[in-house]
Amino acid sequence: MTQPIQPSTLTTNACSSDSTSTDKAHPTPTDKRKTQRVDKKPRVLFLCDGREGLSLIAQSVLNHKADTHYTGISGFTGKVFNEDAACGTLRRYNIDCSSTNLKPLEHYADEHVDFVVALTPSAVQSGKPFPTYGKFIPWDITSGGDVTEMAMIIKAINDQVNYFLSVYLYR
Repeated sequence: MTQPIQPSTLTTNACSSDSTSTDKAHPTPTDKRKTQRVDKKPRVLFLCDGREGLSLIAQSVLNHKADTHYTGISGFTGKVFNEDAACGTLRRYNIDCSSTNLKPLEHYADEHVDFVVALTPSAVQSGKPFPTYGKFIPWDITSGGDVTEMAMIIKAINDQVNYFLSVYLYR
C-alpha cells in the first residue's frame, strides 16, 4: 500500500549529497512503493484471463471516455494475451488501442490500485496474488456463458464502463 513519506525524510534526503542512499530507515523518494503517487487520478486495473483481450478493451474504453479522471491499466492471468482480437475490435469503433499498460497480473502484485475490475469469473480463479486495492468490482461480461461475438462484448463493456463512471466519477 502506498505510504506517505515523512517530512523529515524529505528534508534529510534533500540536504544529503548522496540522493541514492540505501538506508532502509529513510527511503529515497524514488522508491515507488514508499512514496505518494504524483498522478492523483485513481487507477483502475481491468483483469481478464487473456484469451479474448477483454481487459485491454475495457482499459481502452475507459481511457477513451475518461482519461482525464482515471488511469486505466489492464492485466491478465493466463499465459498468453490475445492482443490482436482486442485491438481489431477497438479499431472498428475508432478507439485507440495501446498496450503500454497491459501486463501480467504478477507485474502489479507490489503496487496499489484504487479499483480492480474482474471482467470474467475466470480472471479471479487463477489463484495469483492481487495488488492491494481500494475496491473490487466483479463484472461478468460473458453473462455466465461464452460470448464469442465481439460486438456484443464491446457493447457489454461499454455499458459497464458507463455505469462505473456514473457511480464513481461524480461521488
